[in-house]
Amino acid sequence: MPRILFSLVMVIFLTACATSPEGRTQLLAPSPLQGFSAVYSEFDMHLKLVTAADAPSCREAECAADRSFDQRILALGRRLAEVAYRQNADLYLRFPRFEFIVADKADAGATSSAGGAVVIYRGVRRLDLDDAALAFVLAREMSHVIAGHHDENVTTSVLVAVAAQILLPVLNVARGAAAAFSGSAATTAATTTAASAAVTTTAMASAASFAGSRALRASYRPQQVREAETIAMKLLAAAGWDGREVSDQLQALRPALPEEPDWTEELRESTRRIASAMQGPVLPETPGTMGALGQIAPALPSDLPPPLVSRPY
Repeated sequence: MPRILFSLVMVIFLTACATSPEGRTQLLAPSPLQGFSAVYSEFDMHLKLVTAADAPSCREAECAADRSFDQRILALGRRLAEVAYRQNADLYLRFPRFEFIVADKADAGATSSAGGAVVIYRGVRRLDLDDAALAFVLAREMSHVIAGHHDENVTTSVLVAVAAQILLPVLNVARGAAAAFSGSAATTAATTTAASAAVTTTAMASAASFAGSRALRASYRPQQVREAETIAMKLLAAAGWDGREVSDQLQALRPALPEEPDWTEELRESTRRIASAMQGPVLPETPGTMGALGQIAPALPSDLPPPLVSRPY
């Protein structure tokens, strides 16, 4: 019973509603647990990198193309990071700088963490994206960080784990109580069965929490991607890219392959939605500090350090 009460208290403590930059209600951990959220999301990011297939070693001209791609990522990342901090003053309170990394992974993909790390897989180079489309890939991943999607995913995982630890042991206790009342002759057998059931319940709780959190996070994913697309387009507009140019370049993606990664298919879905959004009339540009979306970018805090650009590996 104390364990159940403690778990209930943890659920109440962990549950905190927040609003994303696009007005969507999110379930986030309160401020005291933000550090745990950052560590968990960093672990989740590294798990994705470990399980992704490594890219083959490059040779001669291929190595030169890789180095050129790395430099493009760093240059585009720096440009977008400066704009991100101007548009989102609270970012400086969450992490001091973005870090951009190119990981030697065979498939096209990208991942990030709540601490501002943005990782682009080597396979993205083989999509032959120009700067506008590649900047969108970076901006969309940065937008997951800006919108607090990693914190939302971590909170979801923790809540599901707590719920599993509450429900399954309660069911196990009920079974044990029923066995205890079945008669004194069966007490020893009931005790042995209860002990075995406790071990099984613990394993079931862990498996259920893992599967449940993955399923729930997957249900959030479409909303998070659409939100990241919107924020990304605002970032690109503030950084000087034309939305129609970005859309055109994204639509120039190579034709779909029979077994392309889920991430690439997700990028194609983003491309279709952006192309649809760009079919409206062209908005007149306002001279001065107004961006393409008609918003004034706030001044960068004087004590804000420049964004960190990590050496690729």
